[in-house]
Order: sequence, then C-alpha cells, then structure tokens
Amino acid sequence: MANQMQGVVPYPFDAQSSPFFCALASALIPALGLTDETPFFCVQKNTRCLNCGNCGSKTTLQKHHLQLYHNYQTFTGVGLGWDQPENDSKYQVVPGWEKGWSYPDAFLGFIFGFAGLSWKRVTKGAGEREAAAAIAASVDAGLPVLLRFGQNWRVATGYDGAEIIGLGYGATEAAAIPNWFGGFDDAVIITGRARQSVSYADVLYRMIESLAHPAHARLEADLMKRLDEVAEGNVQATAEWLLEKVGFPIEARWHAADSEIYVLCESEAAKEKIFGMIRQYVFDSDHDATHGTCWKIWAKLGVGPKTNYRLPPNAAELLLKPETRSELKRLFTIVFENDRVVLGLLRGAAEIINNTDAAD
Repeated sequence: MANQMQGVVPYPFDAQSSPFFCALASALIPALGLTDETPFFCVQKNTRCLNCGNCGSKTTLQKHHLQLYHNYQTFTGVGLGWDQPENDSKYQVVPGWEKGWSYPDAFLGFIFGFAGLSWKRVTKGAGEREAAAAIAASVDAGLPVLLRFGQNWRVATGYDGAEIIGLGYGATEAAAIPNWFGGFDDAVIITGRARQSVSYADVLYRMIESLAHPAHARLEADLMKRLDEVAEGNVQATAEWLLEKVGFPIEARWHAADSEIYVLCESEAAKEKIFGMIRQYVFDSDHDATHGTCWKIWAKLGVGPKTNYRLPPNAAELLLKPETRSELKRLFTIVFENDRVVLGLLRGAAEIINNTDAAD
C-alpha cells in the first residue's frame, strides 16, 4: 500500500528558523481547510491580499503558512523570548519550560486548543507497527503528521509499504525518511475539528506571562556585565554570544508584530494597545523600534548580508573599542525597554477585555 499527499508546503521560504513551527504550519494548513483558493488576509494592509508585490513570489499557501508561523510562535510566548525552546538556556521565558524540553502535552494542547483541533500523541513505545499504522491512517484522511526526532521535527506526508515519506527543514520536496523509526520519538496526529478551548484572552495572558518572566531582566544584567568585562582573552566568545542573543529577537519580534494578535482583537479600545506592540517592534521609521535597532546591533558587530549574518574577521577588533561597547549597551537597552513597553500595552489590552467580559 502507498499514498502520498500533494500540495503540503515545503519550508522554510522566509525568515523561519524553527523546524517545529515550520512543520506545524505545514500540518495546520490542510487541517484548517486552507487551500490556494482560500482568500489571504494581509495583516500589514488590514485587507484581503491585493497582490501588491510586497510578498514577492510567494504563493497563497505560502502566505497562509507564514501567517500561521507568525501566529503560533507568538501566541505560545516563544517569539517573545531569546531562544528556541529546544535549547537549554537560563533565559527561556516560555510558560512551563524546563530542561530537556520535548514539546509537552500542555504546550501542544494550547496550540490545538486555539486552533480548534483535536489531536493525539503516539510515542515510540507504541511500537513501529502501531506508529506506522497511525501515521498512514492520518495521511489517508488527508492530514499530515508531525514527527519528532529528538529536537528535530518533520512532517509525514505519505507512506509506501514500511517507508514513511515526509518533509524536513530545508527540503524542497517530500522524500522517504531513512530508517525513520530508529530516531523516532513521537508523532503528533491531528484527528479533526474540535471546540476552541483557548480564547484570545488566554493568548494575551500567555504572552504577558512570557514578557513578565524574570529571565528578561537576568539576560539584560548578564549582557551588560559581559560588555563591561570584554578583554583580549574573551572578546571573540563575547562577540559570538552577543550575535546569538540578537539573532533571535530580530526575527521573532517581527513575527510577533505580523501575527494576527491585532486582527483577532474584537475590542477597538484594546486594539489601540495591541497596535502599540506593532509600533514598538517593527516601525523602522521610528529609529528605536526593535527590528531596526537589532539591525544596528548587527552593524556594530560588523554583521550583515555581506557576511551572511556571521561575524566578520574583525569582529573582535570592533568589540574591543570602548565606543562600540558603549553603543551596544545603548542599543540593547532599547531592545529590552521595548519589551517592557509592550508588556505594559498587553496588560492594558487584557484589562480592557477582562472588564468588557465582566460587564457582559
């Protein structure tokens, strides 16, 4: 027996660095009934897609994929932190995070609860035959399956006998996964539509919890201390550490600003607060917005498109200059302050919504 789904979106095709959220978006598209004929709502222009060209050559399905990526990385709180949750870091801010993170049921339940989908997990302990049968049944039902291999994720889109066929990060088309059960940990299988159990207010509270996490202040203090202690013996390691710390928010805060957190808000008063998040994060006409400020941090480290966003050979030389360290302190302070401003705005929006619900 063999079956191969068609039209499942390969990834990444934009600034999408998380294999999990990429795979999730590809699996969600058919589960939510999205197709190339489903009209795409452009958050930036607050209207249905006008094919203005700002998205380049993206197909409609790719636009939906990127929107789902924006949404779920942001709504889970991941995009308001400093690293992917797979990485053991003392600066994690995801609610419920712990070392050895393996995308627990509570985290996945939040995602599918908001999406209005039912799901189940099939672990390696079920055995190869049962796991393969569950994957095949889902493919036959037209629903791709999320597969976890340690800290890596794939999307099963088909099967051929004992082989499982799927997409992986960076693959342009689906292919057989060699010895798939050898490295397999579990499968996350979407089983159908369900009542939405996670509300918009729940999303706001989760985002607030992530931004209020003490890890933000801990990172800010550690970062300033490391800049104060730069010396010949540690300058290269410090430059690499700083590059790592700025690399995540420059992408993730953009995803947050382009999520549907504004569009989905039904309170006009609360929407004014939510719009403030967009302004703090991506309004590059405002020289203190996070996105543009992170680009300035990159520039101070000599990083940019010409270096393929890696440190240049003279990065240590640049960081040893007192004026470079002083400017980096100033710029990073803006990034942390923007998160504090957004935290206040989201709290204000949540209070408005809470008071409105209480009045009703």
